[in-house]
Amino acid sequence: MMASRITPPRRPYIAVGGGIEEDSEIAAALQWLANTSGDAPEFFARLIASQQRYREVTADVACCGRDPSWSDLGPDIVAAYLAQGKSLLDDRRSYDFSLVSHVAPWLKQLGTNLSALAQVEGARDRALRMLRNNQVLPDTALFELVMACNYAAEGFDVAFIEEGREKTPDLRLSHGESGSEFFVELKRLQRGVYEIEERRRHVEIFRQLEPFLHEQGLSVDVDVTYEMELADVPVDYLLQQVKRAQASPILLYGGYPWRDEFGSGLIRDANVEAVRRDTRESYLYFGTKMARLLSGRVVSENNYHLAAQAEAHPEDPRYIDRIKFGSVVTWQCIAPKAIERKAKYVRSKLAEADKQIADHGRGIIHIAMDAELHSKASDLRRQRNQDTLGTFQMKSQAAIVYLHYLVPRVSEEHSWLTDETVDVFSRFERPPPPFPAFPSSTTLDNDEPAWWQRFRPSNA
Repeated sequence: MMASRITPPRRPYIAVGGGIEEDSEIAAALQWLANTSGDAPEFFARLIASQQRYREVTADVACCGRDPSWSDLGPDIVAAYLAQGKSLLDDRRSYDFSLVSHVAPWLKQLGTNLSALAQVEGARDRALRMLRNNQVLPDTALFELVMACNYAAEGFDVAFIEEGREKTPDLRLSHGESGSEFFVELKRLQRGVYEIEERRRHVEIFRQLEPFLHEQGLSVDVDVTYEMELADVPVDYLLQQVKRAQASPILLYGGYPWRDEFGSGLIRDANVEAVRRDTRESYLYFGTKMARLLSGRVVSENNYHLAAQAEAHPEDPRYIDRIKFGSVVTWQCIAPKAIERKAKYVRSKLAEADKQIADHGRGIIHIAMDAELHSKASDLRRQRNQDTLGTFQMKSQAAIVYLHYLVPRVSEEHSWLTDETVDVFSRFERPPPPFPAFPSSTTLDNDEPAWWQRFRPSNA
């Protein structure tokens, strides 16, 4: 299945003050959630408090260049999540380039289909349960709500099934009184513990190097490929490699390469002049674009680190001007064990869904998961999933399984961007077409999955 891309129509602004863009669908979705909560002023007060919390967290100099996680933004994770939608509308200062793509597409799809959502029995109860459980990331609930209103928009009568003591499907679909019923189970896979721990470990490795970069005022571009699991890599690995490069009496064209039992890499001068050119007339966000300018290549949103000395914007310390020095580290791990452990597949979730549908009738299963950009692990995960679906023995009457691969991305051209690939597995002789989460998205007709889609950044 080819990928599709959902984007807003405008690119983000750099100026501080006000919102990023006026998106009526996102505004409508937030208002619907506020009304559903039963206390709209209190709902928006939660979001405003989360926006303020974001400002405080990102005002800390120690956080400069480090994308925050949801857990960094306080105990009300639901408010922190939904506040990104509000910030897109009214507050550039608390709008986050790396987080918003996990939020905006779902709110926009919800807002686009509000008339259909109004016909979904139990939708308000499902949303209210999400809003009250403030310490659980709401991405699963939003996936359920979005797919429910997508089915309703296709002409189905849709109802959420109230959970009892026994696990049940999420939705019941029918076509009028005489129409046959389908039962739908929706699963949302989260990032695995291994992947989270791998990223945490690389932060430790980078933090060993970072003080040296500042002490020496270095502007270096370090690109490393690990061939061992990061847990087995010395925490001062990059620090020692940069020190060796600095002490080397040999000047090599193209930089200082290395290879050892832990991996390989290249250290070369960072392109600080590209950053200076970019900041002559404006400020630069201390994030992926700066990493691209310093390194001269597109970087993965999840696999880079920055260290720099520069003047911060007086109203928004996330933007910089007049850089003195700057360094970037990009990394990937291709250790077979690491790729295997990150390739979390769907068998357990498929078994749960099959069990939940078994006593009800014909069924449809949707399983959504985030995929890692430009990643062999994502390729392996997809292959494992396909193998699993090809051999799994259904006990239920589930007739169709849709696997949704989602790649939320940071874009210099748009305020948010998400790519989606949907694989279809069916018992029917003629499988149905994909049923995406974002049906109005643009099809990328190149047969590449979402995580290998290229997005050429501008130099603006």
